[in-house]
Amino acid sequence: MDNGPIVVTVERDISDLIPLFLQQRKADQSLLTEAIAAGDCVAVRRIAHGMAGAGSSYGFNRVTELGESLVEAGRANDMSMVIHLKAQFDDYMARLVVKYL
Repeated sequence: MDNGPIVVTVERDISDLIPLFLQQRKADQSLLTEAIAAGDCVAVRRIAHGMAGAGSSYGFNRVTELGESLVEAGRANDMSMVIHLKAQFDDYMARLVVKYL
């Protein structure tokens, strides 16, 4: 397993939007933790839907992929998969490095 940085290259013309985008994803991490603790798959789907919709728009395709997978896991009420995907999201966020073109 690679533990190195995950580098995402973003267009400089949207650089002013990236801090808020990342702040929102950190909020998603906290909200997902709360939803998991409550066993709330409806909340998981709602949070993940926002992730799926936002990620690729800013060049963070993995956020979209994880969001889509979390939506499906929430829809299936598969909390063990939700927990697994949340761990992947946490790892991604911890290793993320943004570079601007």
